[in-house]
Formats: sequence, structure tokens, C-alpha cells
Amino acid sequence: MKALLKIVGGLVLLLVVVVAAGGVLLGMFFDPNEYKPEIRKLALEQAGIELNINGDLGWSVFPWLGIEINQISVNYPDQPQLAELNQAQVSVELPALLSGNIKMSSIVLDGLTLNLVKTKAGDTNWAVSGGTASNESGAAQDSGSADNTPSTAEASGGAALALDIESIAITNGNISYVDESTGSEVKLNDFTMTSGKVVTGAYFPAELSFSAVQSQNGEQQISVATQMKAEFFLDLEQQIVNIRGLSSELDLAGKPFNGKTVKVALNGDVESNLGNQTASINNLKLSAANLNASGNVNVADFSKPTITGQLDVATFSLQELLAALGQAMIPTTDPAVLKAISFNGQLGGPANTVGMNKMTLKLDDTTFNGTFVMNLANGAIVFNMQGDELNADRYMPPKTEQSESEASASSSSSGKGDERYSKEPVIPVEALKGLNMDVTLGLDKLLVSNLTITKLAMQTSAQGGLVNVSKFNADMYSGTVRNSAVIDVRKSPTRLTIKENIQGIQISDLLMDAAEVDRLTGTFSTNASLTARGESVHSIINSLNGTANVKMPDGEIKGIDIAQTICQGFNNVAALGINAEQVDRSTPFANLNSNFKFTNGVMTNKDLRTTLDAMTVKGRGEVDLPKANMDYRLGLTIEQNLFKETCAVNDNLEGVEWPVDCKGSFDDDPAKLCRPDTSVIAELFKQKAKKAVENKIREKLTGGKDGEEGGAKKLLRGLFGN
Repeated sequence: MKALLKIVGGLVLLLVVVVAAGGVLLGMFFDPNEYKPEIRKLALEQAGIELNINGDLGWSVFPWLGIEINQISVNYPDQPQLAELNQAQVSVELPALLSGNIKMSSIVLDGLTLNLVKTKAGDTNWAVSGGTASNESGAAQDSGSADNTPSTAEASGGAALALDIESIAITNGNISYVDESTGSEVKLNDFTMTSGKVVTGAYFPAELSFSAVQSQNGEQQISVATQMKAEFFLDLEQQIVNIRGLSSELDLAGKPFNGKTVKVALNGDVESNLGNQTASINNLKLSAANLNASGNVNVADFSKPTITGQLDVATFSLQELLAALGQAMIPTTDPAVLKAISFNGQLGGPANTVGMNKMTLKLDDTTFNGTFVMNLANGAIVFNMQGDELNADRYMPPKTEQSESEASASSSSSGKGDERYSKEPVIPVEALKGLNMDVTLGLDKLLVSNLTITKLAMQTSAQGGLVNVSKFNADMYSGTVRNSAVIDVRKSPTRLTIKENIQGIQISDLLMDAAEVDRLTGTFSTNASLTARGESVHSIINSLNGTANVKMPDGEIKGIDIAQTICQGFNNVAALGINAEQVDRSTPFANLNSNFKFTNGVMTNKDLRTTLDAMTVKGRGEVDLPKANMDYRLGLTIEQNLFKETCAVNDNLEGVEWPVDCKGSFDDDPAKLCRPDTSVIAELFKQKAKKAVENKIREKLTGGKDGEEGGAKKLLRGLFGN
């Protein structure tokens, strides 16, 4: 046995000596530079590329199997230059390789330059038509046998190759990508990657740095300077890759940041096992300006990942963040808001989803809690968020004299007729078609425009272009709001359906909070069912159809005494014997009820009716929204029983309907829009004058005692019909 081992050992030693001698002889008698033409020919025939070697080639065989290449360039025939390389060096220790290990000296790659170009026609200089046919055939062949390809461990008879590389140095790397069809260009410069001794089964250090610039039509947009360092761990047998102490810094600048340089830092530890498809990121820390986030992430099963972990964003000021990013701060009525925002949540959910459980968002004094899930297969989102109290008025832009004057000018110059409504699309059709989501939002209490709204709830689903706001509910001012809407963009034009149900709103409290007006009391209710088509305000207004009903069963108009106004008007015009001092200073009303119909934007009404303090008001007419005008007639009738309680009106006025015509454009002076129908007043005066003449003649011609009717009186009564 010992003799056999000696023989085998002698043969191995002899083989090493032969290889070593062959390497020395190969280096002495063969110059690789003589084979440059053959190498160029093989590159063109086998790969379809033009390979130019402008520098020297060098090699060694023993004890290092190595090669050195200098100044080479690559391009496809008749295409711009694709790549350049200043120098590449790599060598492997031959005895170690024969024993199943990879022991290398330093790997050097210097001056690598890649120039990637995509033309306006869509052609590229890194792939030509038909140039990859053989590769595709080989790739297909490899793909067909992928399941049978042995692993690294299997290839070596059950033991993985051990790496031992003195160092890796990639220096002076430059990559550019130009898309001529869009005018976009990206340049990555000064790419450098260096490492310590690369081994398996132990951590080794590595550093990376580069700068990048993105331009559009020759004008620089964004620049990035990056530095990263970490320690890496490789276990090829167990397929484990770990990164420890990752520390990276980015300096962002360019147009989006308006002259500011934004520093972004990312730190953490990464552990991954490719064999069992698990990965984790621990001690994750991300900072950008004054924004600081931390957390950890765990992933299992890369094909259908299950993601768990924790994410926290420390309290930060949004206004300070915007300033650091070179953006304008958000103008708010309350300067103290948007300065205390934080977020935290637990990652979790079913496989193949990204989910956030027990999610909490704090916006100043308001707290929101909810959940979020996104399906990685189809991008569907389920979002649920419930808040406590929010004063939205604090976040509104502050009112200024300039903004109010601009709003007034905009209103006065809104135009007439078709020019009043914009034909520009306001419904983002393509964006809605791409939505796939279910959203539920709620708020315990909302203060907006000084209105107090409680139990605010909205539920919306969107899929394939059908957006269904199935619930838009709120409680306010002792009443309820129960609305819903559907936006259907699956076919053109867009179809809108709106259903509105408002019940029991105390109008006095609402007006007091909204405008500090204490003029009207009553319980307001309305129901509406409306449809429209189109994407612009113009098309929606012109296609508005449906019905609406308004009810106010009881109430009072304060500070405006309609009875007194009419009494004084009668007194001033005709001196009809009215005692204005008896008139009350308010106008109660009852049973306000009316139905409205919308036909292509024209609202018609025929049954408006309400009972005021001393009269009945009826109304009918139409309001043409597309043409921005109205033609509506109000009729005021004095009721005998009611009116006499507050104002002594001549009997001749009782039961007479006094019409008021509201006719004209929305742009007309409101004070001149509604005017009494003077023809009715003139007719009343004619009747009054006729009766007065009749009475005078009767006094002259009547004979006999009081109460007796003579022949002349009978004749006169017959003539006047009384």
C-alpha cells in the first residue's frame, strides 16, 4: 500500500513539474500578441462583435494561471463603440484549482467604459438584429436543462469551491446611456469598487463609490454622489450571503431640489439564505434631511414572499423637510401645523403581499389607525384608515386681501354661456382605469369651513375603470348625510351617477357656523338622484339629468319681515290704509316643499309652495345651467286669517297673488334680478279706481233712507256688475 502511495505521489509531483516546465517554455517561446488577429476573427465569427486589442497581451501558467489584457475596445459592426477597457488582470493558482479551490491574486479591472445608445428608431448598439440568434439557441438549450444543472456543491462532488482572492479592484469605471427618442441621458462616472481579501466562511470588507448625472435634452436634471462600505460574508455551500455594517451615503442635487443638496444615509445588516429563500434586513436606518426611519424586514419564499417586520418614522416637521428638499413650504392658516408628524406599523400579511398592520399615523394633534395591503401579483390595494379629530381649517391657506380680490376678479370674468364652464378634462380617465383598490376612510370629528361634522365615513372601490363610492356618510347639525356616487370610465364618455340623501339638518346652526348668519331656522332635508356624462365641467353640466326634492316643514326667517315689507309697499304706493306699526320683525314659514327635475342641465320646478306668516308663496319656472340664466316666477298671496293678525290690510288685497319675476343671467346684479310684475298692481289700481267711482255715483244718485235701494242705484249696480 505504501508503495502504491509513493507511486501516486511521484506521478503527481511529476505532473506538477511538467506543467511548471510547460508554463516556463510557453512563456519563453510563445508570444500571445501574435494571436491578436486570430482572436479578432474568432470574436467576429462567434459573437458577431469587433474586438480591437491596442495594448499588449500577457499570460502565465505556473504557479499562477493568469492573463493580462491592455487597451481593448468592443463594438458591433457599423455601430458606435460599445465598450473600452484600459487594463484587466486575473490569475488563479493552479495547484489550488486542481485541488478544488479557487485561489487568486488581485483582480484588477481599470478604465472600463460602456457607451449604451438607443436610437430614435429603437435600435441599440449593444444588440443587433440576428446577432443573438446563436446565443438565444444556447440559452434555450440551457433553459431546457436548468432543472438538471448541478449546484456548486454537486459539481465538486459534494464540496463547494473555496474562494481565496487577494483583493478586487475596479477603478475608473464609466457608463453612459443615451435614449435619443426621449432626449434622456444618464452618466455614471468614477465607479470604484475595492475589497480586502475575499474568502468564504468569513467576513471581508468592501467599498464602493460613484457619481451619476441624469440630463434631459442636454440640460442636467439630477446628480448623485454615492459612497458605500460594508463587510460581506459568503458561504457557497450553504448559499448564504450576509452583509454586516452596511453604511451608505448619497448626496442628491439638481433641479428638483432648487439648488439644495440633500444628504441621504442608509445603514443596516442583511442576512440571506438563497437555499431556503429567506432574507432579513435588521437595524435598518434611513435618514434624509430631518426625516429618520428605522425598522427591520423579514422575507420568506422569494417566489411568493411572506413579508414581516416593523417600520417606524420618528416625529418630524414636514415644513422643515420641504425646505431642506428645496421646496416651498405649504401655506397654512395655523403656522403651528405640519410640524409634528410620525408613523409606525407592523409589516405582515398573506403570502405574495406587502401588508402593514396596526398602522398609526400622527398628524399634529390627530391620530389615524388602520391597515394597508398590496397584492404583489396584480397590484390590488386594500386600505383602511380611521382618525379621531381633525381641524381642517388649520391646514387651509390663509386668507388675504389679495386672494379675495383675485377670487372676485376670477368670478366676475368667468364668462357667459358655454365659455363659463371649462372643456378641459377634470376626470383622470387613464389613472382611474389603472386603479385596483378598496379604500375605507373614517373620522370621528371634522371641522372644515367652521362646519362641525361627526362620524364621517367613506367607502370606495375601484377596479377596471369602475369607481364606486358606495358610502359617503356623515352626521351634522342634528341630521344625517347619506350619499353615494359611481364613476364609470370603462367606456367613453365617462358616466357619473350621484345619489344624495340629507335628512334633518338644523339650518340655523349650520348657517351660524358657516357664515355667522342668524337669519333662518328650520329642519332641512333633500333627496336627489342625478346622472351625467363626460370628463369636463362643461360636458357634465350639459348632460345633468335627474330629480331632486327639498323639504323644510317648519322654520323662520329672522330680520326680514316679508309681511311688513309688503304692508309698507302697499302703504307707500297706494295709501291703502295699512298700519305698519302692527307688523312683527320676523317671518315664520311652514311646509316648504318642492320637487326639481334636471334635463340636460336645465332645472325645472312647478310645485314650490310654502306658507309664510301672512301669505302663501308659490313658485314655478326653470334655471338653465348651461346658458347660465333663469326664468322663475314667485307668487305671493295674502291670506285673510293670517295677515290680519299682524297687519290691517284692505279687504281688496286679500286673496290677490302678487307675482315676482326672477329672470336674467347669473351675471346680472342680484338686486335687479327679481322684480314685481307691475301689470298686476296696475290692474288692482284700475279695480280700486272703478270701485271708488262707483261709490261716488251711488252717493249722488241714491235716494231714500239708508239701506233702501232706489231705481238709479239698481241701474248703476247693474252697469258696474256689483
